[in-house]
Amino acid sequence: MYFNEKRQNLASGTGFIYERNKKLYLVTNWHNVTGLNPITKEHLGNNGGIPDVIVLTLQTQKKPYIKWKNFTFNLYDENENADWYVHPKHKELVDVVAIEIEIDESFEGIFQPINNVKFDDFKLEISDDVFILGFPYKIKGGGQFPIWKKGSIATEPDIDFEGLPKMFIDTASRPGMSGSPVIFRRTGIHKFTNKQNKPDFILGRIQGFVGIYSGRVIGKTELDAQLGIVWKKEVIDEIIDGNTKDKKTFGNTVYN
Repeated sequence: MYFNEKRQNLASGTGFIYERNKKLYLVTNWHNVTGLNPITKEHLGNNGGIPDVIVLTLQTQKKPYIKWKNFTFNLYDENENADWYVHPKHKELVDVVAIEIEIDESFEGIFQPINNVKFDDFKLEISDDVFILGFPYKIKGGGQFPIWKKGSIATEPDIDFEGLPKMFIDTASRPGMSGSPVIFRRTGIHKFTNKQNKPDFILGRIQGFVGIYSGRVIGKTELDAQLGIVWKKEVIDEIIDGNTKDKKTFGNTVYN
């Protein structure tokens, strides 16, 4: 995330691509694109800067070898209005945004929407192993690939914590991972809840998309609880279908 004509680097985070209604969206956290705490509205950085552009590193070639390139996208339109969608009901209290990515045929970047990945249709359970795919302290897993940071589901996934569509995971996550996709993996015998002409169970490894990571529960020290916040995957469709742009404008913040 950068701001002003000098392109001063404010922070680094993670995001991923999502496809809906034949459109592409960048999904990340509200606090990433605003530089603000979504609850207190305090600046997260020391310099008080608000991002106005976001730089994505994307693949431009797969074969015979992978190539990468940085692409810059504006966070505001020509009238300096925020160009991201927020949750239609909870607004920034759901710390997730979707930014429509409009490109032409000459665009070189390769997009791989996470919801086009073949996931298994199994119910998430408490204590399931999960992985946060991000960049802790900007560390990369070779090339521009993410680090898979492990955790486990710490609260009942069917219950909305504090009245919001989120859950906790037990993990020692670090800065730079905000906006990461969260994937669950389970190995063993898996029983189908709704057979639909399927066998009673399968044996092996299954995986599924859980949601979006957005930071840690902070106490006196970062080791107090080691709980990460994950917004449930359903909020992405709610945000896109809600078609609600944020009311924040550059240099002047308005909240409903």
